[in-house]
Order: sequence, then structure tokens, then C-alpha cells
Amino acid sequence: MKDENSKNLSKIVEPEASWKTLGVFFGLAFVWTWAFMIPAVTFVPENLRIFLIIFAAFGPFFAAMVTIRIFEGKEKLRGWLRMIFRFKIPWYLYLAGAFAIPILIGALQYLTYRVLGGNPDPGSAEPWYMYLFALIPTMLLTGGNEEPGWRGYALPVLNKLTTPLLAGLILGVVHSLWHLPLMRDYQTNIFWYAFNLIPLTFLFNWFYQKSRGSIWPVMLFHAGTNVIGSFIPAPLNLPEIWNDFIALRGIVYWLMAIVLIVVTWKNWFGDVKDKALDQ
Repeated sequence: MKDENSKNLSKIVEPEASWKTLGVFFGLAFVWTWAFMIPAVTFVPENLRIFLIIFAAFGPFFAAMVTIRIFEGKEKLRGWLRMIFRFKIPWYLYLAGAFAIPILIGALQYLTYRVLGGNPDPGSAEPWYMYLFALIPTMLLTGGNEEPGWRGYALPVLNKLTTPLLAGLILGVVHSLWHLPLMRDYQTNIFWYAFNLIPLTFLFNWFYQKSRGSIWPVMLFHAGTNVIGSFIPAPLNLPEIWNDFIALRGIVYWLMAIVLIVVTWKNWFGDVKDKALDQ
């Protein structure tokens, strides 16, 4: 009976797949986010900027809810929300998203930094007992809260419209462009930002497919990648070796994404629309 109910729930909450609805979702996500983000980075005082950035970060989630409500109705929206915010999933998915994968990424970034000749400052690391105090607010307010839109809605739709490999590329490019107003604050340009985010998108997508339809592990993973650099310090760039735009994180993300795709090659082609919903 439990399996039957799970299958029925999957059929009810599965987002409608069309380029039209996906376009509406992307449009709403950009409009909502940029309406808050552009004022935040142009004329709002820096000490008040965070409040607008928090509202901006909810853009993809807001866009997903509105898109489902318009095209599929209130009941579908409720079912989708119940599915993506399910807590009853294996405990190790929470640990992997919150700790194991971000710490692995941080360690690889640090190792790459040292191999390339970087000279770290251990005293700049935040104490580890502060990790959860950084992770949880980032998950709920300034990073992880994007994931109900990107992974909870856009990824399942894209997986039905194309292959998971192309879905990752499309979502990585769109997600990068969505951050465009922040390039000056990030002290980079959109090319190098996409260099970082596109491979990371493949990692996020793969982890969501393993999360059994719940968005919580991916929200933790997203937040973990945002904060881990404060606990395992390794500067993003090595200007003394190359130039200002060589992004250390991007090198690590691309290596991880390539290894993941090679090892799980068959999962990146064909119709995998039901995998994230398997119970």
C-alpha cells in the first residue's frame, strides 16, 4: 500500500513538461529576482542590502509556485510542495548534503590550491563549531532557498524535454545568467562565473536525482558549497600564478563533474524523469 501511494503521489505532483511553462518559470524567476537584486547592488546601502538579497533569492521558488498554480492548479501545487519538502528520506542524504560533499569539495579546493603553488593562511579559517550557524541560514535564506525552483521544478521539466546532460547545461547557463547583477560584487564576469556554476549544476542535478524527490538534501548541499570556503580557506583565484580570472573552484567542479559523468554515463542520456521520484 505504501508503494502504491508513493506511485500515485508521483503521478499527481509531477510537473507539466512544456517549453512554454518552462519559459514562464524562467521569466518569472528573473523578473522577481532582479526586481530586488538590481536595487540592492546599485543604490541600497551595504548594511541593508542583505534584506533585498534574501527576497531576491526566493525568485526561483516563487516562480515555480506561480507557474504550477497558473498552468496546473491549486491541488497540483499543494501536492508538489508536499513532495519536495518531505523530511522522511534516508538520514545519510542529509549528512551527505550538509557535510560529506561540501567538505570533500573544500578539501579538493585546498589541495588544488596547494598543488598550484598557493600559500594559505590557516588563521583565516572560521572555527568548525560555527559551521551549522553558517549553513542553516544560508540554506533557508541566501542560496539553498533557490533549490525548490531550480532542482524541484526546472530540472524535472527539463529532464522530460531533453536529456539530463543537456538539461544540466541549460540549467547551468540560465542559473549563471540569473546571477548577472552580482558580477561586480563577486569581482568576476559572467564567463568565469558560468565556468564555476555549470559543472556545479551537474553535481546538484545528480544529487537531486538521488534525493528521492525531497529538496532538503540539495538545499543543504547548495548552502554547504557557499560556506565551506570560510572553514577550509583557499582563495578563488591565483593571480600571482595566472590571471585574475582563473577560478580555483571551477577547476575542482569541472574535475568532479567530468568524473561523475564518466562513472554514471548511462544516467545522463534518455528518459530519467521518474528517477527522482522513486521510493
